[in-house]
Amino acid sequence: RAMLASSAASSALLPASLVPLGRRAVLAAPAAAALSAFGAPRAARADSAFLQSLRAAESDLAASDGSTVLGSINALLELATDYSGMPSDELRKELMERVLAKRAALKAQGGWDEGSYGEKEEQFLRLQRAVDPWRVTELQGPASLAILGFGPVYLGLLAVQRLVPKLFNVAYTAGAAALFAPLLFGILFG
Repeated sequence: RAMLASSAASSALLPASLVPLGRRAVLAAPAAAALSAFGAPRAARADSAFLQSLRAAESDLAASDGSTVLGSINALLELATDYSGMPSDELRKELMERVLAKRAALKAQGGWDEGSYGEKEEQFLRLQRAVDPWRVTELQGPASLAILGFGPVYLGLLAVQRLVPKLFNVAYTAGAAALFAPLLFGILFG
């Protein structure tokens, strides 16, 4: 008891940062620090001024045609650069889906650059690197198909290995190509 009393008396004299912590406080401190370091600044950046600017730039993009789309992409690129990307995955996905849809529509109408080395394409790639550098939005479909197709391809390869072992190398190559060709195509030519 004397030790508890002296401990309570000494902790009353110490500043709060020097008071001994319990197990829960010690375990919760890194989690709280991680949340404040990563979660709070990103969420705080999605303020109303940013969202208004983003919505205005998105509506300009939707209304643009082949001659005005470059200005819309530049406005979105400036927003993305100022905010170091998008504050949330939902905004990132939404923006990239809209930009990809506009790009596809303009390519179909002939309002996009011919080939892959035009000014619009370069600005689009800059925007993509700022907003979605790993191209998650664009490659999500082929990656999902590869993941879902893995089980049946694996079982088929096991059957080929057991029933026709001489054809296993060919079947393995075909299975790998079937799984990864759409993803590789999206990476190289998307």
